[in-house]
Amino acid sequence: MNRLLGFARLIAATVLAGLLAGLAAVAFHYLADVFGEQLFVWAETNSRPMGLPYVLLVPTVGLFLVGLVLQHVPAARLGGVREVLDALEKHHGRTPFIRILNVILSGLVLAFGGSVGPEGPMVQMGALAGSLTGQWSRLTGRSLQTVVRAGAAAGIAAAFRSPAGGVLLTLEVFGAKFNRDLSAIAIAAGIGYVVRIAILGDSYPFRPSAAMEALPVSSLLLVAPLIGIVAAPAGHLFIRLFERCRTIFPLHWPLAARVALGGFLVGVIGIWYPQVMSAGYPVIQRGIAGGMTVQRFVILLVLKMLATSITFGSGAVGGLFAPTLVIGSLYGGAWGYGVHQLAPHLAPQPELFVLLGMVVMFSSIIKGYWSGLLMVADLSGCYHQLLLPGLIAGGISYVLSWEIYGRSIFGLSIENGSESDN
Repeated sequence: MNRLLGFARLIAATVLAGLLAGLAAVAFHYLADVFGEQLFVWAETNSRPMGLPYVLLVPTVGLFLVGLVLQHVPAARLGGVREVLDALEKHHGRTPFIRILNVILSGLVLAFGGSVGPEGPMVQMGALAGSLTGQWSRLTGRSLQTVVRAGAAAGIAAAFRSPAGGVLLTLEVFGAKFNRDLSAIAIAAGIGYVVRIAILGDSYPFRPSAAMEALPVSSLLLVAPLIGIVAAPAGHLFIRLFERCRTIFPLHWPLAARVALGGFLVGVIGIWYPQVMSAGYPVIQRGIAGGMTVQRFVILLVLKMLATSITFGSGAVGGLFAPTLVIGSLYGGAWGYGVHQLAPHLAPQPELFVLLGMVVMFSSIIKGYWSGLLMVADLSGCYHQLLLPGLIAGGISYVLSWEIYGRSIFGLSIENGSESDN
């Protein structure tokens, strides 16, 4: 009887966590994505003299205000993937409610043009929902940790519109196991996804307009492995740049001043290349639509890496998943459209490589191989077309990236990853 009651509490907490994570994803969309897209559109469609004050002032002043809160409320600086892992490993799944402030501030950083993403905060919000519902249901120990992972999976599923990706990321990053607990995690992920789609209806944001065909065998054997091989050092370069930018801002300055300086520098880049500001998802859509040259892909790739590193290096908060996907799309687009110009038969539909680049960079930077493949497939609807090249290129990128640098961008080592399963 006690086991049955405990199971009922676990399922109830899981369902509620999924619902809350889905609703939170919708709220976060209106807080961050809508305003961020407006900033992007304004900066890109206005002339330089007209757009200049707006592009510089909004990120500078906005991030200064965010920095003030971070400076005076140190607990608000903690959030995202690393904080969820700490809650699971050190606090048995208990997450303080103050973490919601990190989620709100991350949304504001996005809205003001900082180069961050919405998914990391949604992981934190989902985990917080799981922790609170689990504690309300009087769950402890392994059951509470399961609900926290379920909430995180629901947050991922709602943010990425990928329930399978949410489940796989909890396996690859959050130490979930392939056992009965995974069913609870899957339930929450499914509910979080359904709530998001039922309200916003944006299930395939990166679906190509033309029907995609499978890559030719010659491309699978030649181009896909090369993309995977080069992605590993390219991802490592971004991680090193990311770490380096954490040391260049004067530590004797108040945190608010450092964050404001980061916003100003991103705004300076945004004067000429507003595509690097905020999450940057319109860049992916434009790349899929064939609206950029190879040179443009390369320039934006370098600048997006730089803008993201500056934003986080200054002390701002936010998610890293979206910048990683944008960086990957630019990397893949440079490859796809470049190969198409040189040998059209190897890349007959270069827009597919925009999606493939997202898979390989997710493997290299986040160290999420299977989850990255499933997420990009769910975001685009290109399951059959991405499966083989994603397995080949993503697998090569994943293995080589561990050999080059034994940590993900979240600072998770191979040892930590293996120990989390015990």
